[in-house]
Amino acid sequence: MISVMRTLLLLLTLLAAPATAQDLQGNDSASNWVNTHYSAFGIWKSICDERPEDGQLNQRCYIRWVDVFSERPRFGGQFVFITPQEQGYEVEFGIEPGTLFAPNGFRIERDETVVWRTLWPGCLTGLGCRFDGRRADTIIAQMQQGGAFLFDFRDRQGVSRSLNWPLQGFPDAWADFQTQARARGLID
Repeated sequence: MISVMRTLLLLLTLLAAPATAQDLQGNDSASNWVNTHYSAFGIWKSICDERPEDGQLNQRCYIRWVDVFSERPRFGGQFVFITPQEQGYEVEFGIEPGTLFAPNGFRIERDETVVWRTLWPGCLTGLGCRFDGRRADTIIAQMQQGGAFLFDFRDRQGVSRSLNWPLQGFPDAWADFQTQARARGLID
């Protein structure tokens, strides 16, 4: 159990590094973000934190799920972050380089019907998978209606994987995230 906890902590640290473990100059270093809100809704986490920057308080809120699908020594994981942007939201999937998805392997299903999927090459190959504007709105709307994110792929080690991220709890996480982001002036 301790090994699993250490692995999960390491994954969270590594996967959150681009978003949280940078100093004010953008260098990779220990993070100085202070958590101000954390609520879990099934697998979905609604989180807010803050840090001082140039004499002002910088606040942020996001929804996150991190899935550690393989422990050391063949460590592997995948994550999603949903963040507010100046115009709408961004949905970012963290996929390890070398991951190869099946053609229909990156999707949302509800009642055994595919209701959303991506064929974006960056998403299917681990080169980068971000959606913003209307594309993000479409994903978020489908997530709020339930079902599950399903992922079928070969990981960077060549192992076939199938991940199932139930969307149960997401509507509550979304509502909490909206309330917290609005209270901090991050969204209207």
